Amino acid sequence: MVSNPRWLDVVTHRIRGVRAPFLLVLQHHDIPAATRLVAPLWRPQGDAGVVSPRLVVDGSEYRVRLLDTSPVSTAQLGETVASALSDRDDITDAIDRLLFGYPVGRLH
Repeated sequence: MVSNPRWLDVVTHRIRGVRAPFLLVLQHHDIPAATRLVAPLWRPQGDAGVVSPRLVVDGSEYRVRLLDTSPVSTAQLGETVASALSDRDDITDAIDRLLFGYPVGRLH
């Protein structure tokens, strides 16, 4: 069964060799493609900088590893376990910092 995750969904996966328990879907669901751009979620490991926003999934803290973003076939994505829509500002700020070097649209 092919998964159809939505933008900022936290999903399980079936990717061999990837030990991250979850992936965050960064690609908007209205973009037709056989892949989704995703970033792995890891437990905090000392790299909790401005490009690794914090998410809580089932009561546990994770960090979105935006530096490890990659395309993944939708066939390798599993079920949606959470939504990160409430963390949208932190995620988009981190993406802006990664791509442009500064937060866009918000003053800190």
